[in-house]
Amino acid sequence: MRETIKELAQLDGAFVVADDGTVLSAWRYINASAAGISLPLGLGSRHMAAASISKSTNCIAVVVSESSMVRVFDNGELISEIIPEIGLLKTYSRHIKGIFSTRMGSQLTVTSKKT
Repeated sequence: MRETIKELAQLDGAFVVADDGTVLSAWRYINASAAGISLPLGLGSRHMAAASISKSTNCIAVVVSESSMVRVFDNGELISEIIPEIGLLKTYSRHIKGIFSTRMGSQLTVTSKKT
């Protein structure tokens, strides 16, 4: 199943995942209003879709960029960014607004908005 998910993740579309981690659906188009969503420059359509769906529903949306950056949205707002490689940190431009914390490991950096 893991390999199937990796293959489907290469295609356009969203995954719908239950609270227990079960994949309910993959390769889905989800329509949600972008009204009231404001994203920083450089974040594209998949980020807009994630922000919109997280604002329209009671869910968390996770976006994996082509650059391997992972961003997490809740209620239409970017709440966390995960940099999977230390080498990307040099070219990284933080998009989280407000007060945040940063945790660094040997191969991973996580920046999260403080609530």
